[in-house]
Amino acid sequence: MSPRGRLVVALVSTLLVAYVAVGSLLGRVLGDTTYGQLAVFNEVVRLVLDAYVEPVNIDRAMTGARIGLTDALDGDSAYLDPDELKAYQQPAGEGDADIGVALTRRFSFLMVAAERPGSPADKAGVKIGDIIKTIDGRHSRTLSPPTGQRLLHGGPGSIVKLTLLRAGSDPIDVSVVRERPQSVSPEHRVLADGTAYVKVAEFTPRTAEEVKSAVDGFRHSGAHALVLDLRGAGTGAPADGVKVAELFLKGGTVGKLVGPRSEEQVLSADPSRSDWDRPLAVLVDSGTEGPAEVVTAALLDSGRGPIVGEHTFGRAAVQKIVGLPEGGLLLTVAKYVSPKGTAIHGKGIEPTVAVDVPDRSDEDEAAPAGDPILDKALEVLKNPAAAKKAA
Repeated sequence: MSPRGRLVVALVSTLLVAYVAVGSLLGRVLGDTTYGQLAVFNEVVRLVLDAYVEPVNIDRAMTGARIGLTDALDGDSAYLDPDELKAYQQPAGEGDADIGVALTRRFSFLMVAAERPGSPADKAGVKIGDIIKTIDGRHSRTLSPPTGQRLLHGGPGSIVKLTLLRAGSDPIDVSVVRERPQSVSPEHRVLADGTAYVKVAEFTPRTAEEVKSAVDGFRHSGAHALVLDLRGAGTGAPADGVKVAELFLKGGTVGKLVGPRSEEQVLSADPSRSDWDRPLAVLVDSGTEGPAEVVTAALLDSGRGPIVGEHTFGRAAVQKIVGLPEGGLLLTVAKYVSPKGTAIHGKGIEPTVAVDVPDRSDEDEAAPAGDPILDKALEVLKNPAAAKKAA
């Protein structure tokens, strides 16, 4: 895009933000918010066409306006031009490889929202929360999450170059070798003190049965308590989290799916699937999202056990493609909420027992010894009164 084109897009995007704010005020005066906002927007377009110093490419300017509008919604909603929409609707190739991350938008850039443990990105040092400035030299400010995701795919063994922005650090250049994705089954073992431990790294349609198999073994071996580790678990469908949550509930509500255009959907736990009624603690961090947040919210609202760690990411919603005459909108149309109706998407979940873990990427600060979040959970399981005091 030429400097003039970038200027036009920036101008209209900026004016779009102004129109939303001014239109809201005008709409209250007129008694019709929608009418007021559209009236202001029409006036903005007229002024740009009539008064801008150079001829305006209206198609390019309106594309910028559409992008600006979806940027003001959430990190997963996006405007897709016709080429992007076509690419989005095409299934991935059989031999397709990627780097193992899920993207969202934050601060008008693409950001790493989730990462598969052991993935190429993980091995290259990419972290959840990293801002992606460029992908193979292409600036992410102009990219929707689906387009960015597509650019990360390619042939096995091929290399994608990223420039990352991370708090407290200069821009970081990394080269990541794409690999075919490999599913990661839950890790499970008995800790030294006899506490059972299950680590869920990602959610698939098989995850609930794999967790159930591990829990059955723990119960038969006489484990007295269980730690469910959901740190960094962000990939997968939220519906797969419902099946995991009901293993630890005696029925009741797991969560709700709500949206402005659909009737509230209550997600109920099947009591016959309840598999563990002994003490339980759940570990979370800033990489806990999506299906893992559905599980966390259900267990938190039921009082099933302490939630230990850091504030979760806040990304549990349903997106839908809405067709347009040119391109389409990838729009968040419904979101998951906790059994008590507490929002997850865009908010995250606050643990009942917060643990402040120093950033391991800060070279001036020593990395914490051991596993502070797990250690705190084991302490709380031995002394439940400590969890109540912390809450």
